[in-house]
Amino acid sequence: MRLVSAPPSLPIPSTTQEEIRVRFDRLTPKQREVCLLMVGGTMNKNIADQLGMSINTVKTHRNEIFRKMGASSLLELVRQIDHLRSVRDAEEPAPPQSSPGQEPLRETEPRGLRVIVVEDHAALREAIVNGLNALGHQARGAEDGAALDRELVLAPADIVVLDIGLGRYRENGFSIAARLRRQVRCGIVMVTARGELDARIRGLEEGADAYLVKPIDFVELSAVMNSVMRRMQPVSPAA
Repeated sequence: MRLVSAPPSLPIPSTTQEEIRVRFDRLTPKQREVCLLMVGGTMNKNIADQLGMSINTVKTHRNEIFRKMGASSLLELVRQIDHLRSVRDAEEPAPPQSSPGQEPLRETEPRGLRVIVVEDHAALREAIVNGLNALGHQARGAEDGAALDRELVLAPADIVVLDIGLGRYRENGFSIAARLRRQVRCGIVMVTARGELDARIRGLEEGADAYLVKPIDFVELSAVMNSVMRRMQPVSPAA
């Protein structure tokens, strides 16, 4: 059974979106993985199999998730995550409506890729986001792995642009790439100042689809992202 959303007849919790965000950020990366599988309706045994851990470890993570999120039941936890997602949906502009008697409006250009840029340097992160948006993509930023996880809860991504060094006491890009491969289906493009061969090889082995060394050109980055997406598409059988 898959839990998609909580029944609308139940009262909406008084917990604010910001409080839920703060609580979600307190989860460890592994606890966030377990949390997202839990609210998707995955059973303990399947979670253990997917994440390569024992059922007892999954139960320990579940208890910590409930404690940190302040949830007394799985249903309440689902409602909290749905609350975060509903806020993002409400913030997205509605598509333009056609007037009566007119043909429905159609998009004449592709909407581009949904991109999350994970970069701890605020000015550089903003520059990459703005550069990709100017090229027609839908980019948003995240300063570290915790912020990335929150963004993925709010809305999915086609591509994650990922730096390696995200601060001394934060999860590094290698670790994030490895767990993204287990957690979601998206392209991963590493963009980092580390150009040595060992780092490039490790990045690709941990799950990156492409590895670029700073400084980068936004047009090149866009082309690499599009190339990654084409490789991810299933190949149609020849006629």
